[in-house]
Amino acid sequence: MDTKVSNENRKDRSHLSFKERSKLYHNFFRRTGRYSFIAKNSLRLIVVLGSVGFVAWILTAYLIDVEALTAYISSNFPLWFIVGLLFASESFLGLLPPDPFVIWANESFTPAWPVILLLAAVSYTGGVISWYIGKWLYRFPNVKNWVHVKFSTQFLLFKKYGGLLIFIAAMTPLPFSPISIVAGVVNYRLGRYLIMALSRFVRFFLYAYIFSKVVV
Repeated sequence: MDTKVSNENRKDRSHLSFKERSKLYHNFFRRTGRYSFIAKNSLRLIVVLGSVGFVAWILTAYLIDVEALTAYISSNFPLWFIVGLLFASESFLGLLPPDPFVIWANESFTPAWPVILLLAAVSYTGGVISWYIGKWLYRFPNVKNWVHVKFSTQFLLFKKYGGLLIFIAAMTPLPFSPISIVAGVVNYRLGRYLIMALSRFVRFFLYAYIFSKVVV
């Protein structure tokens, strides 16, 4: 019954003009609080970028010799190991922040953008794997209950904001991997997930640009 109504609604919307459809989405975003969610997280992103940039400048200017540290890492750990470490983190709960990896790439390679692109692709792929993990875990009743408890906050956010949450999580400090797992658990359409999660690439290059300006 609900599926039939949903399909009928979808057919009705298909006959709307672009202006009418835009108005519907505008009302929907306003009614569900999506505009305020976007504004709040955009502000959070600006604050985090400023804070991270300031902390990175303080650390690299007065406390850490970035060139020596990155040279040590590059000489003792091969590229595949560092990229694999990020991949493992992004695939399983996102335990490591990606920012140190971005700084390492910026300082170790000239030009740095091919490695930044590689790191972004690895992070994006890790999110896709998290989506599949969520889809697989939900087959087991005991695990299903644990996932609901472990990621209860993410479930509530996802229920309210849906795919928008994936876009925001990929861009901001919100936990990208756990939200990707929840997306798999609720069987969020993979094609839409892949599109929303593309903002992960924007995040990596945005951070790389900021770090290139502030890291001494």
